[in-house]
Amino acid sequence: MKLAYLRPLYERSGPFASLYLCTDRHTADAAKALSLRWRHARIELGRLGADDATLDAIEQVVLDRDSAAPGRALFATDGQVVHNEVLPESPSQVSTQVGELPAVMPLLEERQEPVPHVGVKADRQGAEIISVGDKRQVTTVDGIEWPIRKVKAGGWSESHYQRNAEETWEANAREVAAQVMREAEAVDAQVVLVGGDVRARELVLESLGEPYAGRAVPTEHGVRSGADDEAWEQEVRAILDERRRERRDAAVARFREAHGRGDAVAGLADVTEALRGGQVDTLLIARPLRGELWYGSQPHELATSEKELRELGVHDPRCAETGSVLARAATATDAEIFFTEDVEPPDRVGAILRYTAA
Repeated sequence: MKLAYLRPLYERSGPFASLYLCTDRHTADAAKALSLRWRHARIELGRLGADDATLDAIEQVVLDRDSAAPGRALFATDGQVVHNEVLPESPSQVSTQVGELPAVMPLLEERQEPVPHVGVKADRQGAEIISVGDKRQVTTVDGIEWPIRKVKAGGWSESHYQRNAEETWEANAREVAAQVMREAEAVDAQVVLVGGDVRARELVLESLGEPYAGRAVPTEHGVRSGADDEAWEQEVRAILDERRRERRDAAVARFREAHGRGDAVAGLADVTEALRGGQVDTLLIARPLRGELWYGSQPHELATSEKELRELGVHDPRCAETGSVLARAATATDAEIFFTEDVEPPDRVGAILRYTAA
């Protein structure tokens, strides 16, 4: 999982109020229940040191009737909500923290890694193309309208009409494929899902060029009329989840291989040293991650002890949850994070290195 989207959060200074809250509004008394949950959360955040301006800013988001969601993770400081993210499921309990670093690790553990992709609902006239990157965009392609269907005209004209219909389908599929490749390039799509009419789907798949032909997956659903939208969405989610598993499994395999040849490290002492030097390409974390680390004012200033950090020239070391310190350093150095139960390195953390120190 890439963490670049968290950079604006770390450009601000703390203290941060971090809140994970169920904001579901699907029941008759949901608004009242939410108001009560927030009231208790506000009291607790205030007790922990959050100022009134920051609490007021969070309240505006939490109680906004137009911002319904199963749950939210919010990080606020100095009277402003700096990061507000919808959670796919309601948190089982309210979580409130106030500290110099935002408590982002629970968010990262629950967050589904974005998979840039393009979905295609094709028919013989064109397609609806859904591209998903930083945002979701829908594009419609309408090709040649006639002749669309093969007809039994009889006599010499039957084969003529059938041939024209096939040529029309092929021309429309080429137009759709060309637009799909443009959309895929724009979002750097890792997957291209092609559904809809069986023959149209086949023709679009045949018309895709590399690298997107190799990333294409045919789907059973995806009628352009939207008649099977629910089944289509479920199928898309399943395919994207499989891609996420593949990336995680590949990271685990890379770690095992790299560790065997000395291009990976394990344990907090070695991982923090590698993060200080900007060496970490990928962090692997086995949940739950416990304990605390020491850190300084800069993201690369982190260590397992106050003494070590002072020896490195940091004059005002502080300590925070291990996950919060690692997440800040990983974000600043463009390292990815994967959570896995397939390996359990010392201290439950390991790292694949970009390079090894000479």
